[in-house]
Amino acid sequence: MKKVIIKKLSLLNFKGIRELEINFNESVTSISGRNGSGKTTVFDAFTWLMFGKDSEDRKAFNIKTLDASGKAIDKIPHEVTAIIEVNGEAVTLCRRFKEKWVRKRGSVKDEFTGHEEERLYNDVPMSVKDWTEKINAICTEETFKFITNPNYFPMQKADVQRAMLMRMAGNVSDEEIAFGNDDFQRLLGQLSGKTMEEYKREIAAKKRTIKAEIETIPARIEECKRMMPESENWSELEAELEGRQILLAKVEGQISDKATAFNEANNERMKKSKRVGELKSERMDLEFKIKERVQADYNEQRNKQLDLQRQVANDERELADTKKALAGYESDLERMKTKKEALIKEWREINARVLRFDENAFVCPTCGRQLEIDDIERKQGEMTAKFNTRKAADLDENNRKGKEMKERMTAIEALIGGAKKLIGDLDEKIAKEKANELYAATLTAPDATPAIEADAEYQRLTSEIAALEKELAEPIQSPETAELSERKRQYTADIDEMKAKLAKRDTINRTNQRISELETQLRNQSDELSGLEGIEFTMAAFSKARIEAVESRINHLFSIVRFKMFETQINGGEVETCEATVDGVPYSDLNNAMKINAGLDIINAICKSEGVTAPIFIDNAESINELMPTESQMIRLVVTEDDTLIVQ
Repeated sequence: MKKVIIKKLSLLNFKGIRELEINFNESVTSISGRNGSGKTTVFDAFTWLMFGKDSEDRKAFNIKTLDASGKAIDKIPHEVTAIIEVNGEAVTLCRRFKEKWVRKRGSVKDEFTGHEEERLYNDVPMSVKDWTEKINAICTEETFKFITNPNYFPMQKADVQRAMLMRMAGNVSDEEIAFGNDDFQRLLGQLSGKTMEEYKREIAAKKRTIKAEIETIPARIEECKRMMPESENWSELEAELEGRQILLAKVEGQISDKATAFNEANNERMKKSKRVGELKSERMDLEFKIKERVQADYNEQRNKQLDLQRQVANDERELADTKKALAGYESDLERMKTKKEALIKEWREINARVLRFDENAFVCPTCGRQLEIDDIERKQGEMTAKFNTRKAADLDENNRKGKEMKERMTAIEALIGGAKKLIGDLDEKIAKEKANELYAATLTAPDATPAIEADAEYQRLTSEIAALEKELAEPIQSPETAELSERKRQYTADIDEMKAKLAKRDTINRTNQRISELETQLRNQSDELSGLEGIEFTMAAFSKARIEAVESRINHLFSIVRFKMFETQINGGEVETCEATVDGVPYSDLNNAMKINAGLDIINAICKSEGVTAPIFIDNAESINELMPTESQMIRLVVTEDDTLIVQ
């Protein structure tokens, strides 16, 4: 078993202790003093050194030393150093925490910029990762917390305690519990890769579903019976239906014969109406041809006039567009002239630039001393060359912009000249076009009506159209089918009513079949529910057997402590818990002395399971007369009337 003991612990400016050095005995060391004298601080110092936390597992706690007003004292180091022995080998551990203060250039005061922490393992600086690996090699943080504080383990949540106890006791397999019990072995065979808890949830879910369905089936059967129609004489209905269908077919034949005659007369009427339309179309074409012949000269003059007016409109639009473009060119030219003046002014300013040296440019930035003459001349030469290069580049750029501006102005002046010439040409062209007599002349089309009415073909078409329209004006007598239609309507209504009654027979058959299906489903689901309840009973018995096996194995690990791993509820069910007891008394009800010894008993078992011992810090040790024996080093924190800490 790995044995870890503290040989010496040194504190510097840690939680109010300015300086303290403690040498520990290998078995038992007592640290006594009044409340607030720093006993718990010793434990905090050791846990902070190892894991960066206090004894209550808090990272965020104040380790700085405070002045009389409660303010942290600046610029002092905070440090804890320990010499520990691991299986007889001495190891020196040190953790330092200090403030970072920086004086910025030009400032007379130091400024606080944060904190930094340093970790030394046998005087070798360590990163956080390397330090953690080194400490875990001695003892992991989780195990250390369990085996250094008697109060720590019993105060953890039940699931944390259970996890540790299960790890210590080892797993009790399902096969061990099921050995010799046929029901248990059959249960394990049903798991099919699931855990017992998963299978339990599966069975419970299936039961809920089946129960919900079983509860609805009787109401569904009753609903089917209530909605089922009354039975009738189906043979008599079928014979009556066949008779009505024969009568309906006969009436429909009579209506069809009368409708055929009416349709033939109507088709002849439609042919005459179509012929009238064709004749009117021919007459309209003829009217158009005669009118076009009579008005041929007028149409020619009108087309020439329209072409001339369209040309004038196009030329006037082009003239307006050209004037608008000219205004834009002239505006652009004025803007470029302004920019040209600005470039000339800029050229003069660049050309007038003169380099002047700043005396501060030749002072050393570190020591503030004037540079040597050679250095000054060299630096001035560099600055002059850089200045001249920059000035020449700016002048070249100004010249380039000037040339570009000049080219653009020349191009725009050419555009202005072209626009003015086009405006003159268009004004002259428009005046010439408007001077044409045809432009504003009033033209009158000759009347073609006398020529149309005198045409022989036009007269023939008009006469034929009039004769056909007279024939179409005579109405066609519709067939008398009212009485037949009424009989058809009555027969159809009778047939529909009989079919609706016969349809009830199918509804009754389907309903009876559905009731039979529901009754079968009710029987099957009741049987399935009974089987699931049997599986639940077996699982409950299996769980109880596991409870007894786990509790027995765990409790054999301890001398005086017994753990209650499960609690029986009022309904007989078992729920998981984890509570330490001594002689049947829960840990929370024990007196302080018994709580400490119960904690030591738990630590002894964990140390044996994990194969390591570490110093045990026992707070309020004055409350117990006799401590349970342990292989671990014990550090008793005892409350006395002494103002300063006494180490024995």
